[in-house]
Amino acid sequence: MNNSRILLSLILCSRNDSYMGNSRWRLETSINLALLNAQDANFIDKFEIVVSDWGSEVPLSEVLNLIPEAKGRVKFVYVPTEIAQVEQKDSKFPEVIALNAAARRSSGEYIGRIDNDTVVGTDFFRKFDRLQKNNPSGELDLADSFLFVERKSVPYRISRLSLPLPLTSFFIKVFSKSLKLESATDWGKEFWHSPVGIMMFHRDIWNSIRGYDERLIYWGWMEGDLALRLGQKHQVVEFSKFVGHDFYHLEHYSNLTEYKDRNGAATPRKRNEPKFEGLNYCENSNDWGLHASPIEITEYRFSKFSRSFCSTPFDFVRLLIGIALLIKDKVREVCSNIYPKFRIFLGRIT
Repeated sequence: MNNSRILLSLILCSRNDSYMGNSRWRLETSINLALLNAQDANFIDKFEIVVSDWGSEVPLSEVLNLIPEAKGRVKFVYVPTEIAQVEQKDSKFPEVIALNAAARRSSGEYIGRIDNDTVVGTDFFRKFDRLQKNNPSGELDLADSFLFVERKSVPYRISRLSLPLPLTSFFIKVFSKSLKLESATDWGKEFWHSPVGIMMFHRDIWNSIRGYDERLIYWGWMEGDLALRLGQKHQVVEFSKFVGHDFYHLEHYSNLTEYKDRNGAATPRKRNEPKFEGLNYCENSNDWGLHASPIEITEYRFSKFSRSFCSTPFDFVRLLIGIALLIKDKVREVCSNIYPKFRIFLGRIT
């Protein structure tokens, strides 16, 4: 990487396992498309990706197949198994600690958290770059705000195919406007209750608030807690009003029932209990993010090229079949909604 300023660090956490199917493909796709999309936006020299690798027996840095642009721009914060098992207690995966470890070791002026299976689009990089150059301070103070954007969903019919990069990118670009937005506002909650596309703020705020509350080692509420705590001193901004919804989650639940029951049989795990009152602006000690722990930081070194970066006619056929099945699903959904009304209408005219 050249010596230009790192404006944005994208942080995420993961593990070398098979969580809900093709987890490694989802992680590789998210990282690789973020790099390619940043390159398209002339932003690639202004950002880095920091992966917190939580307790993998074989580190992610040794198994991921990333594009050449990852060299010098992707680094891994490796939390060894012996530390991870102590810190996570009875949690399956303490995202708050893993993400804090990445944030603590990031270089960017702004630090943004994404999921390890979320694609960041070109438009976001372009708009964010424009905003930080010409910040409309009357409407938005970037450096003094909690910034949150909801995400859109790439349907399981497509993400399950583990398609090569060009076809995954093609699908997102062609269908981006029609993909479902996952927003808590649909059921009357604040936007920051939604599944995260990106949550970001200035590194000075990360340091002053000392990151996520590291007691929230189970599932959920981690961004909600941050929104309420940051709201004591800073603006809480629905950032999509400025940058749009250019974040695409590679879905890993096969149906809506599984998704709604994602703390049930599919992925049993404890939930963090929401707390709305009596929150302190800063909840962690000075050692937040495992600052004093012996953690290895490794830069990605590109060493191979895989056909997974290339598309074949067979891959394109698989995509077409996936799109056809999506259309079938949509037709079935529409028919199931209108058929009762249509049946009543027929009953009245016969």
